[in-house]
Amino acid sequence: MKTDSISNSQQIGSTQLNQPNKADKTKQAKKVDLLQQTDESSSKGGVENYGVELSPKARELAEARKKAMKIAKETPDVREDKIAEVKKRIQDGTYQVDSGNIADGMMKEAVREELAEREVR
Repeated sequence: MKTDSISNSQQIGSTQLNQPNKADKTKQAKKVDLLQQTDESSSKGGVENYGVELSPKARELAEARKKAMKIAKETPDVREDKIAEVKKRIQDGTYQVDSGNIADGMMKEAVREELAEREVR
């Protein structure tokens, strides 16, 4: 008899542990509600305001970036005016190649490439 009562109490104890109590059910319900609210606001495209403000300097930089991007988009990839000018000078025989400028440009490019390689290593 005593053995039966011990095993019955163990079964009751394990059954109670496996079933959530009222407080656990309430917590779970609140979590589900919160997840549903978050889901609804994101599906509606709603954005919560967290009180973030940009500094005047950040706004100024953002505006400058917008202007620069607009100019870059409006500028053609090939500057036809420069090409026409150089072609005309070549045809006229007035185009002079400055080997010093070419050498300087080549050296600058080589130095840039070397420095970039060093940063990667």
